Amino acid sequence: MQVQSSKSFRHLARHLFVVSGVYSERGRARQELDSYLQRMRKSIIRMTLGYSDIEKLKKKVDSLVDIERKYAKFFKPEDKETEGLKNQINALEHELMNEREEKYRIASDNNEKIQQLTNSLNSIKVKMNELLVEKSKRHQRLTALDQKIRAKVDVRRYYNS
Repeated sequence: MQVQSSKSFRHLARHLFVVSGVYSERGRARQELDSYLQRMRKSIIRMTLGYSDIEKLKKKVDSLVDIERKYAKFFKPEDKETEGLKNQINALEHELMNEREEKYRIASDNNEKIQQLTNSLNSIKVKMNELLVEKSKRHQRLTALDQKIRAKVDVRRYYNS
């Protein structure tokens, strides 16, 4: 959720920055055109209007139209294809998020199984060590008992009788 809201915030901030830049450019171009039209009105009154003034006016109008196009691009209604593509992107992002969650769940399950197997193996090792110690103690007792029996029983007399 945090990543999605951060991504949305960055997108919104970037969009606002671009729109505000275009908006201020639009206002500046309109103001330039208005001031140039005022100067042309004055020059028409004085009869000092020339062809270069008309060319400058045409350039200013063209630049204003280009800026208006840029500005209108941000606020145009979305067509069906764009909306469909955005829906498809959202569906794919949702599917990707589900896949990541599934992958994370499987990895955590596997880690849990590995931990259980490791614990089982460790307990088997401990039990094996205990059994080996017990076996060696039993072997020592048997050896000691065998030596006691051999010391007390005369083997020659047992077999000769």
